[in-house]
Amino acid sequence: MWSFIKKDLLLFWRDRKELVTILTLPIVLVLILNFAFSGMFGSDGEERLDLQLAIVNEDDEIEGLAMLEEKLMAEVSFGEDEVMPFVEYASYVRPVSLLFDYLNSDEMSEWLTVHKMQEAEAVAKVEEGELDGILVIPNGFTVDSLYAVFVGEPSTTSLIYKMERETNNSGAIYQIVQGFIEHMNYEFALQEIGESQAAEVFLPEGGFEAVGAGERFTVAQYFTIAMGVLFSLFVAVTVATKTGEELRQQVFNRILLTNSHPLRFLLGKIASTICLVWLQIMFVFLLSHLILDVFPDRTISFWFGVAGIVMLLSLAISGLAALFTSISLRVKDLNAASGIFMIVLLLFGMSGGNFVPIYILPNWLQEIGEWTPNGQSLVILTEWVQYEQFSTIITPSLLLIGHFLLFTTVAIALYPKRGRTN
Repeated sequence: MWSFIKKDLLLFWRDRKELVTILTLPIVLVLILNFAFSGMFGSDGEERLDLQLAIVNEDDEIEGLAMLEEKLMAEVSFGEDEVMPFVEYASYVRPVSLLFDYLNSDEMSEWLTVHKMQEAEAVAKVEEGELDGILVIPNGFTVDSLYAVFVGEPSTTSLIYKMERETNNSGAIYQIVQGFIEHMNYEFALQEIGESQAAEVFLPEGGFEAVGAGERFTVAQYFTIAMGVLFSLFVAVTVATKTGEELRQQVFNRILLTNSHPLRFLLGKIASTICLVWLQIMFVFLLSHLILDVFPDRTISFWFGVAGIVMLLSLAISGLAALFTSISLRVKDLNAASGIFMIVLLLFGMSGGNFVPIYILPNWLQEIGEWTPNGQSLVILTEWVQYEQFSTIITPSLLLIGHFLLFTTVAIALYPKRGRTN
């Protein structure tokens, strides 16, 4: 097999123009795109969040506390000696007041601006793009949530979060509110009801604590990954189109005359593509990092993870190259086949988020893009850059292996029998 792999590597190496294009053009595009779009995130290159949240408060805390006492006293199983200490305790830990204190805190106000308004006005401003989301505090929230704490059951009334469409800002606000609710539940679980009349619930600190613990994903990282993955698709097309040159030079027929198994030709393409794609993507990542410091302060384990993910992508792309090669051996017009391959590449690149950020695409196109090998690899690398957790990339990694098996199976099925190439 080494002879077949060496043949394909040398064939690619001798085409210096193609080699220089695949290695240098991604770097040039990363530099241009990074400098062109860096102004979108402030002068220091860091994204500055400006979250705008409308709060529609339909609840009355004073009335809610009075209703809580009546509701607890109406329960036959609860005595006054149990109810009154809890009602007094509840007056110090009003959920709505704690929520407003948290959202209007000094640390949170650097990122979030809270607007109190009626729901109709809030909906209109969200539709106009002036607000990122609406948080509705329904009537009865105070009494239901505190009653649920006392009896140890889930609350029947919940906060309602509304948004026009899912964006980074609307998602960040949702995580902030969700983090506050989880923190409140945890604090209530730790408190011994009635132990102290002046019991205090400590609010979470830090503007980003509730949003998430992942690393910031920068525009330079996105363009580096997108360009590296995009040009790996070009490698698959290049390997397949080299088949035409080999047919003109009777390479395929000479292989048959040596009594070698015809599938070795295809397996050589797969193995050489894996090597070429892995080297090409890692070259783009490393050189971009050296020039722009794309992945600062990363450990060696991070780079081992990147190398492993790139290997899985190389495997999937090699299957695609094998499929293109089988098609090239069957068609009579290789130029037409090359045109079809480029169309497929453009469709993959567009739907997979390599030409434009995937979040600006329609939802149906985003769902299609997640099933392409380049789209899957973009998801995996994004997760790895942010969290470096193997548990979050296992499923998409298996999908990349599935792409390889699918493409290779179809390629073998289309691979021409002895003497039947065009």
